[in-house]
Amino acid sequence: MNRIQHKKWIDTLGIGLFILTLLYMCGLTSNKDEIEIEQNVVTEDKIQQEADNELPADFPKDLFFNSGAGGWRTYLRLNRDGSFSGEYSDYDAYAEKDFPKGTVAICEFEGKFTDIERIDQYYYTMSLEKLEVLNVPEMWIENGYRFLKEDEPYGLENGENFTLYMPETPIEQLSEDFLIWWPSWYYSEEETVRPEKLSCYGMCNEAMQYGFFSYEGMDVFEPYISR
Repeated sequence: MNRIQHKKWIDTLGIGLFILTLLYMCGLTSNKDEIEIEQNVVTEDKIQQEADNELPADFPKDLFFNSGAGGWRTYLRLNRDGSFSGEYSDYDAYAEKDFPKGTVAICEFEGKFTDIERIDQYYYTMSLEKLEVLNVPEMWIENGYRFLKEDEPYGLENGENFTLYMPETPIEQLSEDFLIWWPSWYYSEEETVRPEKLSCYGMCNEAMQYGFFSYEGMDVFEPYISR
């Protein structure tokens, strides 16, 4: 092999080694990119899973269960993680000298919803894992009222599966038994028409079809006494 052929052979070998090095480096970069993509997918899946286990971002919300008539209602503040606290009260005008303002049956409670899952754009499902009635005296008199302890909050009894409906949920997807608890559902055929969509959040106790709503115009419940 003469000197010129030897130089060409070395040049060719150098080019080949350079190409192989580039291919190797590209392979490393490709593998790194694939690993990063897989890690990003896992992270996004985890974030999505965490989001699926929580209620909408604008929570907590104050939800109310009442008939629009009578002196009773159940109020609860529902947090994004499913925890809640609240109070059921039922006012009776029965009074005596020691309690001239009347009688109030009362139940304070707290609890937790779990298995929160967003099904679609309109509703979430969740399970009642914990409901604890807080300890208060069986009877006491304060600020002119007589208070009697209730053992269970009205609206949550027999509750196991609950559904949280979003504002803008089409009315056609909701049961009549649930809707009758929504204050905006009351109407006069001559004056108004039924709404086509839910205008607030609504939580349904599926077993009883009781409805809690975050409707406008309802202030956060203030107990009959200042604590």
